[in-house]
Amino acid sequence: MTGLLTRLGARIDTWGAAARMARLRTGWPATATPQVQFHRTAKVQYRYLEAGSGQTIVFTCDPPMTIEVYGPLVEAFGAHFRVIVVELPAMGFSAATSDYAFGFRETHDDLAAFLRNVAGERSIFAFSCAAGLAALDIAGRMPELASHLTLLQAGGTEAFAVWKAGRDPRGLLAKPLLGQLAMAHMAPRRMPQWYRLSVGRKEQIPHFCACAERSFTHGAMWSLASAYQIYLDRRDELPRPQQPILSIWGAADRSHTAGNAHSLARLYDGVRTVTFDDLGHTPELEAPDQVLTAILGFVRS
Repeated sequence: MTGLLTRLGARIDTWGAAARMARLRTGWPATATPQVQFHRTAKVQYRYLEAGSGQTIVFTCDPPMTIEVYGPLVEAFGAHFRVIVVELPAMGFSAATSDYAFGFRETHDDLAAFLRNVAGERSIFAFSCAAGLAALDIAGRMPELASHLTLLQAGGTEAFAVWKAGRDPRGLLAKPLLGQLAMAHMAPRRMPQWYRLSVGRKEQIPHFCACAERSFTHGAMWSLASAYQIYLDRRDELPRPQQPILSIWGAADRSHTAGNAHSLARLYDGVRTVTFDDLGHTPELEAPDQVLTAILGFVRS
């Protein structure tokens, strides 16, 4: 019964996919930010932005962030790289079909199809938070897609088990159906609390909140309950990527325990680490120039 309820809960976050995809391609999400495009894979219609030229670097939006807050980052990195910013499946305005079940490897394989078709081979993966699991898995199983991993606020599956428990202490989001319904109701109210907890530079919180509120008004998704129940419920052993790894950590992020900081360096040999004491969960958005300097130094070395 639990498996059935979990599948039904996930369907709440993918219901009406065809109509939603059509609305997104022609509505506000298609025109709100210049250079936004859509790419359809077998299970997801990805919304992404592309700018600049040079070696490709791919950033994943960490919800409730959407592409709309990435302007300063794109400007900074676009002077050195071909920049792609993509919203993850059933997050932001990347709508997923009812065939998408939030599976661990399922998510990675579909995202890899996007990367192969849009980013191309030997991209730099600059994946944030739980998407770092996808970066490690894809880079290990499909090494031709990635040249470097520059992972932000990332860790292994055990680190995210700790993070998940801390963010849902009463287990509400982990309950099928109830979690999805609660998230749909709470998302706009949960978002300011999330930013107060996770952002290091507090003066930026009003801007992040305003962008997220506008995105929610136009139908942005934050399918956190389904991700908790399915994607983050797995303990799959990740492959050991051969690409160089840079772990970037914002120490002012109060959503992670101190023990999660640079946990990648305990899992893999040769991981380089950079810590920003005054930055939080999304250092690339709070101080893109500082993160650019760290990534340039890593890639060029």
